[in-house]
Formats: sequence, C-alpha cells, structure tokens
Amino acid sequence: MSIFILWILHASSVFSFEKQSIGWLENVKINNSNLQLRAKIDSGATTSSMNAKIIKKFTRDGKKWVRFRVKDKRGQEVILEKKIERYVKIKRKLIFSIKRPVIKLGICLGKVFREQEVNLADRKNFLYPMLIGRNYLKGYFLVDSELTFTTKPLCK
Repeated sequence: MSIFILWILHASSVFSFEKQSIGWLENVKINNSNLQLRAKIDSGATTSSMNAKIIKKFTRDGKKWVRFRVKDKRGQEVILEKKIERYVKIKRKLIFSIKRPVIKLGICLGKVFREQEVNLADRKNFLYPMLIGRNYLKGYFLVDSELTFTTKPLCK
C-alpha cells in the first residue's frame, strides 16, 4: 500500500507543472530572430496565422517552398524561406474562401519556444500581425481575457 501511495506522489510531481497565465494580447518572437510581433491570442482558432508578404513560391528538392517577408512594428523585417507543409482553405463570411500556405515556424511566447504550423496571410487590415491559435497554446498557457502584455518573449 505505501509503495502505491509513493508512486502516486512521484507520478503527480513528474507530470504536474503550472501553466503560464497570459493575456489576450502578447508579444512573440519568431524563428529565433529579434523580430518581435504583437499577437492576438485566439483560443477559438485552431492554428496560428501571420501577416506575410509572399514574394515567391518555388520548388526545392521536389518540395513546394515559399519565400516571404515579415515586418515588425519598428519596421525591422526578415525574409524567410520555408517548406509548404500543406494548404488550408479559410472560409470567410459573405465572401469567397481563400487558400493559404501553411508552414512550420518557431514561435517564442514567454519562456516557451515551439515550432508550430502557421498559415501565411495578408493581415494588413487587422490590428495585429499575428494570431496565436490553440494548437500552440494547449498544455502550456491559460488565457485571461482581462490582461494584455503580461510577458516578454524570453526564449534562449
């Protein structure tokens, strides 16, 4: 009996950790760069989305790739090349659907760095250039809708 209780205590300490509480707006860094973007945290969205100016789609080693430009609020920009993982069809209210390329991108929020699927979009008419969806959030974060900018991207 005491071995069983010891195992439960050990198992709970191994598997328990505290999720970080974040606000509905946060700053993130992408791809281990100094490029910092304001991101809307959206637990209603499955995947993340990022404002990007697609420069060119091309083939490399038989795979589809995309070259795109990302600019932060200070005007700093980077040009990235990423393999296209797939395309996603985005349904929009009262107008036609669009297809967006989906890439894998490293995102740093707080102390958490994760590589996740992100669709590339023209978000210039949105207030925030990045949207973080629940695939990135799950298991690591709790969203408090009263808070904004609770943490800085601190990934190493």
